[in-house]
Amino acid sequence: MANSEYEYVKREFEFDRRLPPSNWSVVRIDGCHFHRFSKIHAFEKPNDENALRLMNTCATAMLEKFPDIVFAYGVSDEYSFVFREETEFYHRRESKILSLCVSYFTSVYVMKWKDFFPNKELKEPPYFDARAICYPNLKTIRDYLAWRQVDCHINNQYNTCFWMLVKSGKSEQEAQLVLKGTFAKDKNELLAQQFQINYDDEPAMFRKGSSVYREKVETTVKIDDYGNPIKRPRLKVTVAHIDIIGPEFWENHQHILREGKFMHEFVKKFGNDRMLPPCNWIVVRINGCQFDQFSMIHSFDKPNDETALRLMDASASLMMEQYPDIVFGYGFSNEYSFVFHDKTELYQRQESLILSSCSSYFTSLYMKKWKEFFPDKELKQTPRFEAEALCYPKLKIVCEYLSWRQAECHAGNQYNTCFWMLVKSGKGEREAHEILKGTLSKDKNELLFQQFQMNYNNEPALFRKGSCIYRRKVEELAEAEGGGDGTTREQWDVKVDHVDLGPGFWRKHPWIMTNCN
Repeated sequence: MANSEYEYVKREFEFDRRLPPSNWSVVRIDGCHFHRFSKIHAFEKPNDENALRLMNTCATAMLEKFPDIVFAYGVSDEYSFVFREETEFYHRRESKILSLCVSYFTSVYVMKWKDFFPNKELKEPPYFDARAICYPNLKTIRDYLAWRQVDCHINNQYNTCFWMLVKSGKSEQEAQLVLKGTFAKDKNELLAQQFQINYDDEPAMFRKGSSVYREKVETTVKIDDYGNPIKRPRLKVTVAHIDIIGPEFWENHQHILREGKFMHEFVKKFGNDRMLPPCNWIVVRINGCQFDQFSMIHSFDKPNDETALRLMDASASLMMEQYPDIVFGYGFSNEYSFVFHDKTELYQRQESLILSSCSSYFTSLYMKKWKEFFPDKELKQTPRFEAEALCYPKLKIVCEYLSWRQAECHAGNQYNTCFWMLVKSGKGEREAHEILKGTLSKDKNELLFQQFQMNYNNEPALFRKGSCIYRRKVEELAEAEGGGDGTTREQWDVKVDHVDLGPGFWRKHPWIMTNCN
């Protein structure tokens, strides 16, 4: 980290909210605008089996990736992940847990799309939001899961009736009126009498949702000297469509959770929707997780892969189109900061929903754009991003935050440029670190010039200064309406630039932070 005057903007304004200890933590992931998404991709109604199996595959990948998740339950475009009570995942930091989970889930969803929809192009990037809920004991965590399964049954029974009525010729409004005020028994009778459907014979995945957990199975670990298999119990991730409201499942799977008493009417009270303070500028900073490994697997150029950086910029530009309240973005390497204006009411300023949806959408864009930037490189590993929120009461501090990130960009890039030039010249990585230990900026410039005939200031501005994105006015269109006076309409586009973010930049672009409508 660069020791600069701007570092206080992280130290004093970063939120470090941690989930309370000795609580079971649930991360519930929900699809954003999935009514539209399912319509665009022509999902079958009331249930698209392939879409549900894709969600189950994502949940399975989550349990395989994160050992602290002990159980997951999903229905429709929603999945709940239960972390073990004593988890220290990310030191229980809420923003990190939420953003990483939703980003990884999104990444798997996009990567596995073709496995389930080989003949359907992914027409728009899917994304999800997430929230964390904490429950103090096993009884309440059981009640939470029971509540979600009750919701699954109620919604699926209603939707089954609704879509059968629509398919029989009724309008959607007429179908809603037919079902208004009906009970479960009435809906079962409607299905049986009008459509000869026994609701209990519908697929269990639709009626009961999907439970994902580790099941004990006998696995052959080796063969003895006589050719006999030696088996040991091992835990394998399993997807099942069973009743989790009653005690039978839990009695037979005591390694997951223990039995408790049931009363799921009050579980919503444990929600912990923190609101970011009003009239503050919100910065959402997104960081790639384990991108050293990711860049190595995908053979990114060192110290900078221009194509990878352009991919980050393209994803960030599309973020501004999706979120009009983002007024500015700054990024370098595998990081991007997005500034939301101080009057934003996105998600009513709920921190968890802002962080998770931004992290998920950025991940989805990154994956969807991959082939455009790397047409000859297969995406071998799912990328994932974490996010955190910072709030600043004054515009001056926001500008200093951005200056701090640019100072970090310069310090990191100058070091990496020297390091990789030394390595490429034949030095070992440890030896290169030793040579650079304790050097100042001036020393690094001299090293590059004297040993490699490089003028650091002539390196591409993209590498040295990072990327800033903002809206600019490109033209005004005057149109005459009905022969009357012309009207003036402003037209804006998103610009990517690589410049110093000092006072001169803000004087030259005063509208960026002030034109927030």
